[in-house]
Amino acid sequence: MAKKQILTNDNIETDIRNALKNPANLSRFEHYGSLVPIWIFSGLAFTAMLVFQKYYKIVLIASLIFIIAYLAIDHFRRKNSIKNVSLDDYDLNVERVLNVIEEIYSTDNRNRVSKKLKEVSVRIMYFENGKSWNIPKDNYTWSGEAPMSDKALYQLAHAGDEFIVVTKKDTGDVAVAYPSAYFEYKS
Repeated sequence: MAKKQILTNDNIETDIRNALKNPANLSRFEHYGSLVPIWIFSGLAFTAMLVFQKYYKIVLIASLIFIIAYLAIDHFRRKNSIKNVSLDDYDLNVERVLNVIEEIYSTDNRNRVSKKLKEVSVRIMYFENGKSWNIPKDNYTWSGEAPMSDKALYQLAHAGDEFIVVTKKDTGDVAVAYPSAYFEYKS
């Protein structure tokens, strides 16, 4: 077996930034769950326009302003979280893989140009501690020896394998995971 690659704090912070910039695909449940607030807001705006028919233009403009403000705030929040990544906000533990699954589903992404459904592939790694990780498309891009795609990690990981798992302290979400067979952590 080849020598393990040394994993440093800087490498981990680079991977966390990469995961925040290019998040993994959502599972089918997460994808459709993320649409619920949009449908609720749309329903409330439509109801408000019906109730206040005389002022429907004001309600419509207020709704658009709200959406634009929400998107702007979310954009700056994400940009700030990427810029201020610190390993102090994360825990590192060695965890065993419980299971790795691949989920493929189609989303209705039709438009005037393309009438096709978009196929989404999600590879999810489950750990024995109950946490899960939606594997991003590109992992360990800083590594000259072991950059891996989500497909490569999916094929590499098996139940019982040990991974160095980096979890966000305040949410418990897995930010990134490294196969212990390929990486050795040095602080």
